[in-house]
Amino acid sequence: MTVQIDSTASILRKRFGAILQARREDIGMTQLDMCVELDYSAPTMVSQVERGTSALPEVDLMLWADLLRINRAEFAHRYTRYCRPFVHEAMTGEDVFKAEGLARPAKTIKPRPKKRGADAKLDSRQVIDRI
Repeated sequence: MTVQIDSTASILRKRFGAILQARREDIGMTQLDMCVELDYSAPTMVSQVERGTSALPEVDLMLWADLLRINRAEFAHRYTRYCRPFVHEAMTGEDVFKAEGLARPAKTIKPRPKKRGADAKLDSRQVIDRI
């Protein structure tokens, strides 16, 4: 299943991919080398992660960290910063969007309109009783 991401999240993911690509090149690995080590069927997966068009599979975080010779905790920290910015903010208090000079995405779920009349005064116990 593909989940659409907004343009700000896409920018962050591309920045993370650029970090991965630079590190891979610094240690002298090709995308094909990574693909073989990760047991991916084609190097396009590595390419897509580096370009930010696909998310890095979370199940492979430790493998990527080890292959790129990055401390696992530091790698996970960077991953959350660029690929899960709201989780990162909850853990660290850092507003990634502000730090990266990007607009914070708008909420995608709108709050329900407030009820009026008799239903507005029901407490949670009354609601449960009605169900």
